[in-house]
Amino acid sequence: MPATGEIIENRFTAWMDNPNDPTISNKIHAADGAKEYGFQAALVGGVTVYGWCVPTFLQAAGEGWLDHGWVEVNFRRPTYPGDEMTIRAISQDDGSWGFLAEKQGGEVCIRGQFGLGDAPWIDMFELSKRLPADPPLEQREWLTLENAPVGQDLRTLPLNISADEAREIARKQLRDENPLFVGENPLLHPSTIARHMMSLLSYTVDYGKPSIHVSSHIQNLKRIPTGVPLAVTGHYVKAWADRHHYGAFDGDYLSADGTTEYARIRHTNIFKVAKKDE
Repeated sequence: MPATGEIIENRFTAWMDNPNDPTISNKIHAADGAKEYGFQAALVGGVTVYGWCVPTFLQAAGEGWLDHGWVEVNFRRPTYPGDEMTIRAISQDDGSWGFLAEKQGGEVCIRGQFGLGDAPWIDMFELSKRLPADPPLEQREWLTLENAPVGQDLRTLPLNISADEAREIARKQLRDENPLFVGENPLLHPSTIARHMMSLLSYTVDYGKPSIHVSSHIQNLKRIPTGVPLAVTGHYVKAWADRHHYGAFDGDYLSADGTTEYARIRHTNIFKVAKKDE
């Protein structure tokens, strides 16, 4: 167990391939679309920023965090391309770590906690056991506050990411050369696992355009190898309005036959973003 108050600090520079791309589906990640909603530039995706924090989690908690560890990530302020970011993890009395990621001027963009073993909130998940995976829908209903499927299971998403695809994601999106994620038998990067919660929701409903990632509660239960057929089940927990329209839903990463559980995630997002003059 680390000594209380031990600090691990790392830095990264936020970036995007093309922050001016007008064809991007979630226009909050393009400069012109983001400015429509009152932001100064394109927003870097939350799961990408989370991915840049993962090396610090592994440095602090070790590889065992991938096998049985947890993280709570709360996105507080936007991260823009070119922001010089510092992530700082501080060990706590109970053996967990608190962390924050801040910009060069001291503005905190992310706060959270992570640790080994079961998360203190592991019992909050409302999990679906809807197996096998569902076929895709030809048409999906547009998600609104009124028709949000609160209390209902989402359609189960089939997922199988190859080793080549996993390496490309780690290198291209995150510039992460950790052999765990780009080696001969790479694992799914934690950022990829978090990212497919959006795929899970959009497998049932159409939504966003734009949408914004608010928070993630992630419980890792087993590292996820590539090339393994998965089923991602989901349950929609709640929806509410507070200027923007918010939703929270739970996901469960399982082997396709349901015999192995890899990770549980609660994903909270804004699925309808209010414009700056609303």
